[in-house]
Amino acid sequence: MLIPDVLALPLSEAIARLEAAGIQYTVTVSQPPRQRAEDIEGRVVPTEYVVRQQLLDNDKIAIVTVKRYRKEVLEDGICNQ
Repeated sequence: MLIPDVLALPLSEAIARLEAAGIQYTVTVSQPPRQRAEDIEGRVVPTEYVVRQQLLDNDKIAIVTVKRYRKEVLEDGICNQ
């Protein structure tokens, strides 16, 4: 079985590639320890990226993601506070 390399891809793209290849997967989500969702809600947009992929015994892939937070920027280039 050919397993696609999804490391460092956004989660949505990684899932699309795995599903296109007919591979089952599990996702574990992590986030930076200093960034709690309630502290940054509405101020930044998180994007999940794959930071680890591992082939399990049952021909299933386990992927671990991390949330990367970026500040929203208005059209005039000023960051939302």
